[in-house]
Amino acid sequence: MKKISTLLLIIFSLATQTLKAQLDLAFISNFSANSTNSSNRLTWVIENNRAVNSFEVERSTDGKDFRVIAVFIGTENYTYADTATGADTIMYRLRILNKSQHDFYSRIIVVRSKLTPDNNIRIMGNPVRDKLFFNYSSTKVQQADIKIYSLTGKILFNQKISSFKGNNLITIPLSSDLAPGMYVLEINNDIVRQTAKFVKQ
Repeated sequence: MKKISTLLLIIFSLATQTLKAQLDLAFISNFSANSTNSSNRLTWVIENNRAVNSFEVERSTDGKDFRVIAVFIGTENYTYADTATGADTIMYRLRILNKSQHDFYSRIIVVRSKLTPDNNIRIMGNPVRDKLFFNYSSTKVQQADIKIYSLTGKILFNQKISSFKGNNLITIPLSSDLAPGMYVLEINNDIVRQTAKFVKQ
């Protein structure tokens, strides 16, 4: 009789632990991303949010090395705008840490930059040294934002210019702190976003 009682106690304990684990499990739904000219807007919903201690938004450009770009606590419906749009492809995932100290990951979503088919940036003398020379064609007189990104999406240079209708020749002095390597040049006039890669020697 004592053995039966012990066995029943073990079964009850296992069932209780399984139920507790199920109650501690949070669910991610509607995890998606919408790419715009200025940012990648992520949205998602956490079901059973009371089980969540905190969670992180992670970003990668190669699908292997992910780094934390934001940490959230509380609420159920989430939105996050990531301005790292310099890379051709960016991957995101969520890491959730439950109050039971167990963590798990969401599925990975992929965002590809919206490059226009008539991308007409032409970099002169690539690789470049201390100055970046390039030209591009504009359909009208307008303001445009010029940015230089690292391949990880970090903005290293940001300047607003006035472009003329037709061909525009632009010169950007490069900081001596800019290490040799590959970078992404972006021109954005809020209607068309164009990018081109260049190498600094």
